[in-house]
Amino acid sequence: MIKILIELRYMETNKNNFEEFKIKAKNDTGLNLRIYRKDSFDKILVITHGYGEHQGYYVEFANYFSNRGYAVCTYDLHSHGLSEGKKGHVPSFELFLDDLDSILDFARKQVGGLPINLFGHSMGGSIVLNYLLRRSPDRIGKSVISSPWLKLAFEPPKLKLFLAQIGKNLFPSLVMKGELNPDDLSRNPEFVDRFINDPLTYDKISPGYFSTIREYGLHALSNASKLMYPILMSHGSDDNVTSSSASREFCDKCGDLCEYKLWEGYKHVVFSENDKDKIFDFYRSYLVS
Repeated sequence: MIKILIELRYMETNKNNFEEFKIKAKNDTGLNLRIYRKDSFDKILVITHGYGEHQGYYVEFANYFSNRGYAVCTYDLHSHGLSEGKKGHVPSFELFLDDLDSILDFARKQVGGLPINLFGHSMGGSIVLNYLLRRSPDRIGKSVISSPWLKLAFEPPKLKLFLAQIGKNLFPSLVMKGELNPDDLSRNPEFVDRFINDPLTYDKISPGYFSTIREYGLHALSNASKLMYPILMSHGSDDNVTSSSASREFCDKCGDLCEYKLWEGYKHVVFSENDKDKIFDFYRSYLVS
C-alpha cells in the first residue's frame, strides 16, 4: 500500500504530458522512464539525474524542451526513484553506463533515428562524461553537463577516504547516512523543502557506491583531453557540493570542444531557481547553435 501511494504521488504532476515505461537494463534490473513529446519534434534530449534524486525533479525541464521541438526522455537510474535496486548502493559505475545505453536504444526505437543530445546533472554529469569517454557512442550531438561530480567541492579527510576504501573491501553494500546539506543545493526554499520531504529522494550511500562514483569522476577528469564530443559545462559559483574548479579544469583540457558557463551566485542545482527559464534558454541556445 505504501509503495502504491508513493507511485501515485510520483505520477501526479503533469501526468498527461508524458508516457511512462518500464524496461529491463542489461543486468535485468527494471528501469522506470518517461518520454515527453508533442505531435511534432525533430530532436531528442535524454536527461540523466544525479545522486539520490529521480526523474520527477525534471518535469519542468522536460516540458520546456518538449514544447520547443524535442522528444525528451527522463529515467530513474539503478537504485533510484521507481527503478529497481537497493537504495544507496550501486556495485559498479558501469551499471549506470549500461543504463544509459539501454535508455538510448529504447528512445531511438520509440521516436526514431533523430539527433540525440544528452544532459547530465551532478553524478548524472559524471555518468554522461564517462559514457562519452568510455563508450564512444554513435549519433550523439552536443551535451550539457551541469555541476558534475568530478570532485567534491571539499576534499574528504584522508581518514574518511581510508575508511571508505576499507569498507569497500569488507562491507561494500552497507548503506550509511550521507553528509549532504540540502541548503547547499539551491537558494530556492521550495526546492530544498522538496528534497527533504520527497519520499523517493534519499541521502544514504554505501562505501562501494561512494568509491565507484569518486573513481569514475577522477577518471573523467584525468582523461578529459580524450573527449571527442562538444559539451557545455554549466556550474554555479557558490556550489558547495561539487567542485566548479574541477569543471573548469575539465574544460581547459578539452579545448574548443567545451564551452564553460559559471553562474554567479548560484548553488549546486542552477536550474532550480525561480528564473529557471533563463537557464533553460541558455542550454537550448547552446544545443541549437
